[in-house]
Amino acid sequence: MKKSKGILSAICFLWISLTAFAQENDFGSWFSVELSGKLTKNLSAEFEEEIRLFQNMGKIDRLLTSPGINYKISKFLKTGVGYAWIYGNDLNDEVWRNRHRFYGYVQGKAELGRFTFSLRERFQTTFYKEKKQQYRNYLRSKLEVDYDIRGFKGEPYLAAEMHNRLNNPDGNRIENLRYTLGMQYPFSKKLAIDGFLRLNQDINVKNPVNMFIVGACLKIDL
Repeated sequence: MKKSKGILSAICFLWISLTAFAQENDFGSWFSVELSGKLTKNLSAEFEEEIRLFQNMGKIDRLLTSPGINYKISKFLKTGVGYAWIYGNDLNDEVWRNRHRFYGYVQGKAELGRFTFSLRERFQTTFYKEKKQQYRNYLRSKLEVDYDIRGFKGEPYLAAEMHNRLNNPDGNRIENLRYTLGMQYPFSKKLAIDGFLRLNQDINVKNPVNMFIVGACLKIDL
């Protein structure tokens, strides 16, 4: 009996050790301000500034500036395109680097009682001047469920997203998963805040990291 317990303890210790070795944990925070406004009845413009912290919130990971436009095809379907300038902290070389990202997406939603389900498919390409492969393509699929609480302004939501690498020389594969628990709370028709907790998980990559994130986005409708 003691021998079996010893073997079981050794297996558990080995499993924990391998897991810790294979996946590094970190804590970060993402904060942003998002401006949006209508250009026509169905066409809207948006602009977002974001800062991300990592390494236990001790260093800036990146700064993002992202303008875009979206078009409302119907009550339940919209599409959009945008650009993001990313100023990222490369810890390996201890320098800051510029990246340029272009993206387009289609998003549909359906209502069921007090629940709203939405699915977004987004294609993006990011250019890296310092890399051998100067651009990376991803298909990002995001599923979100929102719940309208009767008599309460805040709207909680759950979301899951996967990043599928499309031009990996070793073959297409999912490289990142995100799970989010959040709530959007409107202060007025023009002002709201979206607070969230997020797990950002790397998979199928070298030196994968589990990033536990607390974040908030201030949304302003002009």
